[in-house]
Amino acid sequence: QSIIHSMVEFKDGSVLAQMGFPDMKLPIQLALTWPERLDSLEPRYDPFDPRTTCLTFAAPDTQTFRLLELAYVAARTGGTLPAVLNTANEAAVDLFLSGRIGFLEIASRVERCLEQHERSGWQRTFDFSTIMELDRWARQQVLSGT
Repeated sequence: QSIIHSMVEFKDGSVLAQMGFPDMKLPIQLALTWPERLDSLEPRYDPFDPRTTCLTFAAPDTQTFRLLELAYVAARTGGTLPAVLNTANEAAVDLFLSGRIGFLEIASRVERCLEQHERSGWQRTFDFSTIMELDRWARQQVLSGT
């Protein structure tokens, strides 16, 4: 369906969704012009149109999409783990885009980096210099494949 582009659940349990046709033009336009909202030249999504209002939700397949499960773990764990996850993912995707690793190796490189960080350097509290140091460390771990 690809109608919901983003959803945010607030601590009171309410959910705010950004919905539109399965085309990223509007979300990209919003990201580029925020906080302004420009008129769109694209057809408008009508949430009351019976052809487009039947939404189906399913739990994500974290077995197939291992990085999603790793992101959930990093978010729940907190501390420095989300920053290391982000950097490791960036570095692994860069390696893939340059043809140095296969697509399926992205998740395994990120996972190895997170495991090593949890064993050796995870911190609950941190400052900016710690994050920058971990950024360099995670990139090196992913590049070396360890």
